[in-house]
Amino acid sequence: MGDPVECRDSERVSLLMSLALDGLLAVTDQQVLQGHLAACPACRAEWKAMQQVSDLFKAEEMVGPRMGFATRVERRLADKAKKRRRFFGGAAVLTGSLSLATVTAAVVALIVVGIVAWNWLDVLPDVKQGTNSVSQIVSGVNLMGKGVSLFLTDFLQAFGLPMVIGVGIALALLLVIWIWLFVKRPGGYHHNGCA
Repeated sequence: MGDPVECRDSERVSLLMSLALDGLLAVTDQQVLQGHLAACPACRAEWKAMQQVSDLFKAEEMVGPRMGFATRVERRLADKAKKRRRFFGGAAVLTGSLSLATVTAAVVALIVVGIVAWNWLDVLPDVKQGTNSVSQIVSGVNLMGKGVSLFLTDFLQAFGLPMVIGVGIALALLLVIWIWLFVKRPGGYHHNGCA
């Protein structure tokens, strides 16, 4: 005996068989299915196998999860969300602190440069001898500005490009971290509350 010949209408007949097992097949379609099964041994074998599987599912009692399953899952999800909030909160504080530290370091560096320009460059003999306190302050600020300008000009000529590249990389890194924190934060972009 040779191999069974495949049915040309197997997809349509399989759909009819599924509907028949679910009790959703119309009377006319039921007649079409019965006529086809009488004529097609391949579909008849498939129908018998589908009926056996359906009978197995009907015979076995449905088993649900153990008591407290939903509570345990909800508790685990809440714990996971709490850990995520702590992690992202810590990361936000860390990057915010780094940003604040960078601004503070820049201000301190500017003050140090001003003090160095004031004392180290020794360009203020007129200010030290002046009598009018307002003119002394204006002259000091002017000279400090000139000193800082000279210092920064020399400094930028020597280290300008690497410093600009370094600051650009640091700012880009901070931007990437902030975007990542925004997207991944609990309740954030594309968050469905399940993970």
